[in-house]
Amino acid sequence: MAEFAIPFGRLVAERLFKRCGRDFVADEGVRFNFGQLLEVGDNVFLNRGAFLDTKGGVTIGDTVCLTEWVAVFSHSHGEADHSMGSYAPLVIEPHAKIYSDAIILPGVTVGEEAIVAARALVNRDVEPRMLAAGIPAKPVREGASRGCHGEELDHVWFAEAAFQSARAHRARAAA
Repeated sequence: MAEFAIPFGRLVAERLFKRCGRDFVADEGVRFNFGQLLEVGDNVFLNRGAFLDTKGGVTIGDTVCLTEWVAVFSHSHGEADHSMGSYAPLVIEPHAKIYSDAIILPGVTVGEEAIVAARALVNRDVEPRMLAAGIPAKPVREGASRGCHGEELDHVWFAEAAFQSARAHRARAAA
């Protein structure tokens, strides 16, 4: 099924999103509302059940992973008057990872190579290369990248880098 669903999802995303990079993968049940306000870089993986509220604009950098049931919001409503919405762009910079059930609120930037722990509620920026956890999320420590950065992090989303053309090519060349 993935042999059909993932390439088909890419074709749809390329027509609906403001920008859709190569090797984009959306697993089952991924939802978004305004595709024309969503920019997705290369090698992005949105795991099952992820929800992206894009009303205020969402930008996702290269080689980002949102795992199961992550929720991203770029707008909110007033308590007294629900018709009064506020909109703030949300940015997830390259090589960041957002783990299961995390919630990212409007106006937040998750920095390059940052990690958001499972079930964290992110209401302020996460600095590059930091691990943020908790409710509300706070910096816990620097990510354990073992001195690797960018493509050296070798973020592979599926076995044998399936659906990741650049990685799959490098893996085959190394074999």
